[in-house]
Amino acid sequence: MEILDLPEEVLLLIFSYVPLYNLFFSVQQTCLAWRDLCFHHSLWGTVHYSQQIDEKLTEEELLSVLKSVSRGLQHLVFEKAFQQRETNFSFLKILKCILHQDVDVSNISSLKIPSIPNGYLEPLVDKCSGLSSIEVSYYYAYCSNGEFFVTMKKLPHLKVFKITESSKCIETFAEPAFHQNRFNEMLADMFSGLLELEVVHIASVNKLYDSTLCALLDACKNMKELALYGCDGISNAGFQSLPEKSGITSLHLNSTSVNDKGMEHICRSCPGLRKVSFAGCMYVTDISIKHLCTHCPNLESLCVSDPEIFYHKSNITDGGLDYLSQNSHALRSLTMCNSAQISDLGLDQLARSCCNLMQLDVSGCLSVSDNTLQVLAQHCNHLQTVNFSECVHLTGKGINPLVTSCKWLKTLNVANCPFVQNLNFEAFDQIETPYDRYLKEKEILSNLPDILNDDNGRVSLAADPELVEENNPENSTQTCDNTNHKTDEKSELDRTRARANFLNALTCSSIPSPKVHSELRFLNLGLCSKVTDHCLRQIAMNCPDLRELDIKGCFNTTDLGISYIARGCQGLKLLNISSGSMIQKMCLTDQSLVSIATHCKGLRQLFIEKNPLMSLDGYKNLFDHCSLPCTVSLTTKSPEILKTDILSMDSSVNSCKRVNVFCRGCYKGNIYHLDVLLYNSDGHILE
Repeated sequence: MEILDLPEEVLLLIFSYVPLYNLFFSVQQTCLAWRDLCFHHSLWGTVHYSQQIDEKLTEEELLSVLKSVSRGLQHLVFEKAFQQRETNFSFLKILKCILHQDVDVSNISSLKIPSIPNGYLEPLVDKCSGLSSIEVSYYYAYCSNGEFFVTMKKLPHLKVFKITESSKCIETFAEPAFHQNRFNEMLADMFSGLLELEVVHIASVNKLYDSTLCALLDACKNMKELALYGCDGISNAGFQSLPEKSGITSLHLNSTSVNDKGMEHICRSCPGLRKVSFAGCMYVTDISIKHLCTHCPNLESLCVSDPEIFYHKSNITDGGLDYLSQNSHALRSLTMCNSAQISDLGLDQLARSCCNLMQLDVSGCLSVSDNTLQVLAQHCNHLQTVNFSECVHLTGKGINPLVTSCKWLKTLNVANCPFVQNLNFEAFDQIETPYDRYLKEKEILSNLPDILNDDNGRVSLAADPELVEENNPENSTQTCDNTNHKTDEKSELDRTRARANFLNALTCSSIPSPKVHSELRFLNLGLCSKVTDHCLRQIAMNCPDLRELDIKGCFNTTDLGISYIARGCQGLKLLNISSGSMIQKMCLTDQSLVSIATHCKGLRQLFIEKNPLMSLDGYKNLFDHCSLPCTVSLTTKSPEILKTDILSMDSSVNSCKRVNVFCRGCYKGNIYHLDVLLYNSDGHILE
């Protein structure tokens, strides 16, 4: 069977993983059948603005595409329109096409657009009659001269409303329209008309007033999720309008002015809270943890500090962890970065009581040691994501049992842990697999006297010993008739023969013996300077499913260690082998680049910055043989590399490869920091 013979349902499933850009410009050009499938409405549920599509298609062509797929459109996302720092709107063409009378967008339920030209929002909202979710930037809402808020009141059935952080490119052409007081008044008036809101996110509105929050809580009784990020004007007074039995299950109060008294009122009013975050709330202490544990028995996720809020360290101590360990046994996720007042004792109690933990982030907690990791390995076997970066006392003694015991572990971050060494995951070899059990069973069967070999050398069983004994007329005590006895004997014989043949198939020399290994997908060992080639060999042997590996600044590794990784982890998507230091350099040479290009065919991002032993010839060889598309970040003293023709592809290898070189800067006068984008001219650049 060829791929063209696959059913349409299977092809649509395959196409659903292909970016729309490639579907439109590559896949649909394969044949007529695929062309029709590429415009199937199920593939166009979410449309992200693409400047490449906007530039390549005329307005008539774009309109024709939207007409054919509009029936399936559900989500419109214009976020990419503002990734580049442009001073004008570059998506007017697609907006005009969407507003065309022949394009049906009544099924669109979600709109994410950081900003929009004046006069376009109202007709867009009017045409998207089924809109239930909208997301805009704070700066656009603030500078829209009230048009945005008036338009939002036309959506009484809106369920999700989000104001996100503004990008700098929007601020370049947006000008403040009115005073902060007027902004809060119009926002409160808008909330009074959106009675069905269930999810509200407001970010970067540092002057959001308590009165505005009260208006929101007064009007929207069906609120389930409330997130306030960077709203430092919000205090306890903002939650006075919170009803006694609120249905809020998710609450984020990052960098607000709420204190322990306010948290007590919130916990009493929202007993169904499952996700809570008060990172950056400098007035919150262990008392708030106690209120959460007392009034919110279903708490599953708690964030008391965020690594992105670097200016604030958590006030939570071992006492707060003690409250959690005694009352919050349903806890699944805990984030408490830079918490200087917690120790092994508090984390030990937590691990023994909250055995269902799946995510744990205690990065920057300097008191954490190997003892914590060993207790987690013993009691929290469901862990999937852990972050111990900058926990400077960690070594291989704690990491080894954590990796080998937590079989669901997907992400491990131990960056900036200078004493991590002697990684050893050989405990996986001692775990019995189903294959091992089958071999033992086969050995037992081979020792039975009634096992015979057929003409083909396969193991077959003439009869089970118990059945032979039952067939002996001298010893038989069965009461059933002979017909039923023969049927049971035949079925048992068939089952045993099938099992024996299956065991023979497992021992076929062409099939490698299965082995239990780690399920790690993301591993960060950045700046762990004591990591050696032996550690990389252990990773390569026991973590074959790795997708991202960061060994930046592991100065004791050599080309041999990189060879181990390239051969053992061939599914890598991202690899970082940069030096990470201006003082000490990596000892990697062009041989590492050869290993990577030869074995890592799925690689999409490679960081090789500050590797002085790598040459221009090594870079060219890498670019000739690596898979596409791929982005390579490097530093070099050769100004010739800025010339695209120097890195032109060897036509004998692949004449379709193309190279774009972007210079990100030059430091020390002669060292260039470059991003090299490799792509296929036929398939274009993947999004």
